[in-house]
Amino acid sequence: MSKTAASEALAAIDQLLADRPDKAGHDFSAATRHLAVWRDDLVQRWRLSAAEKDRRALERLNAGLSVILGGQFPLGQIPWLAISRVRQDLSDLVHEAADQSATSAGSSSHTTRS
Repeated sequence: MSKTAASEALAAIDQLLADRPDKAGHDFSAATRHLAVWRDDLVQRWRLSAAEKDRRALERLNAGLSVILGGQFPLGQIPWLAISRVRQDLSDLVHEAADQSATSAGSSSHTTRS
């Protein structure tokens, strides 16, 4: 997972939550753009790995992108609580990916005998 794309997407959502604009505008557009870049990274990763964990990560990101788009074009009030939840879920996704990378980097599939 691209740490840069994920970090930029989370920062854009943080800015959106900090500003809480009354109307959809630049903040929503920026968050959407950064999430789309992150999504492209995850799509590429899933295509290469075909791993279930990568497919689930992509599904979670797609769900988050849907919430952000729903906030950008709301039928009623902007769903700030849902956007906050998405921010937390995507942050968890980044941490889970980092934990998995650290675990796989620290493990070895071969053993040595003396």
